Amino acid sequence: MKFNRKEYKYFVVWEMLEPLRERFMQYMEHDPFARKMERNHYSVRSIYIDTPRLLFYNEKLDGIKVRKKLRVRVYNELQADTIAFLEIKRKIEDTIYKERVKIPLNDTILLMNGADIELAPGSVSFTEMAALEKFKYLTKRLNLIPTVLITYEREALVGIDDPSLRVTFDLNVRSYRSPKFEDIFREEDLTEIASQAFILEVKFNGRMPVWIRNIIRDYKLRVQAISKYCNGIDAWDLHSKTIDSLD
Repeated sequence: MKFNRKEYKYFVVWEMLEPLRERFMQYMEHDPFARKMERNHYSVRSIYIDTPRLLFYNEKLDGIKVRKKLRVRVYNELQADTIAFLEIKRKIEDTIYKERVKIPLNDTILLMNGADIELAPGSVSFTEMAALEKFKYLTKRLNLIPTVLITYEREALVGIDDPSLRVTFDLNVRSYRSPKFEDIFREEDLTEIASQAFILEVKFNGRMPVWIRNIIRDYKLRVQAISKYCNGIDAWDLHSKTIDSLD
């Protein structure tokens, strides 16, 4: 799977969650996946991989205009048939380009630990196979290793008239440093990234709708260059330094 779109992010204080939801729901509805879940929330769990010297992390800090991230992502709770997504996410200015392939979690863990796997014929499309081969190539060429686990609860809305328009509320974002791939469902010892706020993301093709711009203006929200990956590392490192200072 391959697609590109604009993506704007905002840190928002918790008190604005309900009124913002009411405004957006005048034009949007919960996406089909969220509608199946309790309170319309589902869990997102991602392990980001990077070089030992944190190439992708430093590219973000240095403001490199063309950069990428690689991650392994799963949703909700562990099941016998859990599917994982291998994703390559590139950003050029404010446009996001994403390539991804879904394969069984067990195969993903084997693959990321260096084993070779064989996918059943027809189980993935040509585009997905290309994404898989690129993911494998970059992982080996750059010696990428699991760097941080990012977990949060997501409430996702889609446009009633334009389903490609997405708004997400990402709640209780937390991280765990230097995980193993088997830790992707880990819940112990995670560190909160922003306890007083959630992350609002607006994703769209072309131009942001006027009615969304009005909501952003009315609530005086300011677009920010938010990286859950980088923030997760920073929050964990700060937490670790605080614990060390207390010892």
